[in-house]
Amino acid sequence: MNRPRLIFVNRVYWPSTEATAQLLTDLAEALAARGWPVQVIASGESDEALNGVRVHRTGPAETKRSLFGRVFAYARFVEEVRQRLHDLSQPGDIVVMMTDPPMLGTLSAGNVRPRDGAVVRWIQDIYPEIVPAHAGAWLAVPLAPLRWLRNRAWRHAAACAPVGTDMAQHLIAGGVPARRVHPVHNWAPRELGAPPAAAAICSVREKWGVADKFVVAYSGNLGRVHEFATILGAAGLLRAEPGIVFLFVGGGPRLPEVRAAAERAGLPNIRFLPPQPREELAASLAAADAHLVTLLPRFARLVNPSKLAGVLAAGRPALFIGPPEGEIAKLLAAEDCGRAFAVGDPAGLAAACRRLRDRPEDSARLGRNARAAYARHFTLAGAVARWEEILNAAARTA
Repeated sequence: MNRPRLIFVNRVYWPSTEATAQLLTDLAEALAARGWPVQVIASGESDEALNGVRVHRTGPAETKRSLFGRVFAYARFVEEVRQRLHDLSQPGDIVVMMTDPPMLGTLSAGNVRPRDGAVVRWIQDIYPEIVPAHAGAWLAVPLAPLRWLRNRAWRHAAACAPVGTDMAQHLIAGGVPARRVHPVHNWAPRELGAPPAAAAICSVREKWGVADKFVVAYSGNLGRVHEFATILGAAGLLRAEPGIVFLFVGGGPRLPEVRAAAERAGLPNIRFLPPQPREELAASLAAADAHLVTLLPRFARLVNPSKLAGVLAAGRPALFIGPPEGEIAKLLAAEDCGRAFAVGDPAGLAAACRRLRDRPEDSARLGRNARAAYARHFTLAGAVARWEEILNAAARTA
């Protein structure tokens, strides 16, 4: 079967370990293996062919931490993308644009010859709304022109693929016809496809010094959209119970803040560990008895915490702190694989940790349900099948 050529656009790609790079690499290589001609435009030093995917590099990725440095690098990348699309695009192509850097999706669809091709928007987060959610509502008015441009780009796309159903409702509210909005969950890393050996899990727990503890872990990025006060409050309520320990495994912009808050509160039951190598991810996630997932309510329709997929793949109960009416809370209830708590409910979280520790049969049941929910909703194979449906539908509009 003749398939149209795919051109994915994102700031990062393998060997980058950033989340969007890993997701794009997984999907691009899986589609190439299924016979799709796949090309990628991303930052990097030189063009190359990788596992059936042709990668076009636009120059080094931005490594500066200053805001000006990032903005300059993003602007340069967007201009490079425009030129590469002009040079590469052919009639019938499907161009899939991600949202790294922010607002990449506002690039003109004219660059991909819309009369003979199609554009698909793969939406990981929703800018510019994230900016006022971070910095203050007063920014919503000056950013209105960017929202208008972004909404126009969404409406002109053959398809939009947000990573959650809450985000999908935001797109529909922005004027995108519901028939062209196709939510696709981000999947768990491929390394989590098979459960790790019990010996590997025990080894990690011994290395961390928690072999005899009930471990409640937050694994991954400590980002600005996440909530940590409730976790710290629960740890405070459990400080006299040395059998329960909270682990923060990872890094991120809010790590210093959370570490400092734990030190000020004198919480001996909170420990911090560096990010774990991806090849050890399965064992490190399974080494916890339960996992924390958090989201500040004001970001409910703007981002979707991707760490949930890994938690479910690890077969561990998920303890979610965030909007109780949101997508994650509903999924945990429907699948009976975890519990949800409102922001500011440390007592509820602490009580749940005690129950899971004291009732291992309940913890095991939730863990089994979590693994089953992963198999139903968060595998790479399932996402690839969903993406093929989206791409075939987009091709029919080309």
